[in-house]
Amino acid sequence: MKFIVAALLSLALIGPGVAEVNGTWSVGVTGQYDVPLFKLNQWFPSGGIDIGGTVSRINNPTWTFELDARYAKYGSGELENRRFLWSVDLQEYESSNASSEMTWFTVTANYLYHFDGGGEKLNTGGGAPYFVIGSGFYHYNNEISGLIYPGQSGTLDTNLIQRPESDVRTALGVNAGVGVEYFASQNFAIDLRAQYHVIWGHVRPLEAWGLQEAFPFHKLNLGVRLKLYFPK
Repeated sequence: MKFIVAALLSLALIGPGVAEVNGTWSVGVTGQYDVPLFKLNQWFPSGGIDIGGTVSRINNPTWTFELDARYAKYGSGELENRRFLWSVDLQEYESSNASSEMTWFTVTANYLYHFDGGGEKLNTGGGAPYFVIGSGFYHYNNEISGLIYPGQSGTLDTNLIQRPESDVRTALGVNAGVGVEYFASQNFAIDLRAQYHVIWGHVRPLEAWGLQEAFPFHKLNLGVRLKLYFPK
């Protein structure tokens, strides 16, 4: 009997804390370094900075739902440094006005699984490691301009520039990663994360410049999120 009473008292004491955590919302800002991988890396080896915002909800001490929106830009692509092979004399020529950049706007819905009841750390403080998985839409625009037209015959006219091209699409993608969220207080947390993305998009090949079609896209985000929580 004493054991049952003690157990009920324990539940009464911890119950309010769990109730305050469940359903807690947060908003935050994100800053990440976007690393293109595999064939996309051939186009943009330097990647770019990824910024955005996030809204999340602690469903329970283990699971957190997150809605993430981000913007990224890859500038000064590898195409700007490459020469094209002209089939007439088999010599390579540089397009001095070449421009290559790619912009991204991404919206994903993610679930975070905290290994040791991360939601409870909102009250107790400390670090909470987690695994994240999600899916969403990745809108991208790959813009190319300033290239000398390589299909010429006779004498090469370096002033003959082919029309600008762009690959603009919204593609479905999935992501997974790991991270650790450090709860500095009941209102503020720092979230460090590495997240891998696979996106069903592509950019057309530029064979004269030795650039292959990239499909699907693979990229890695390494960054930090600053979150402001609103406990009940």
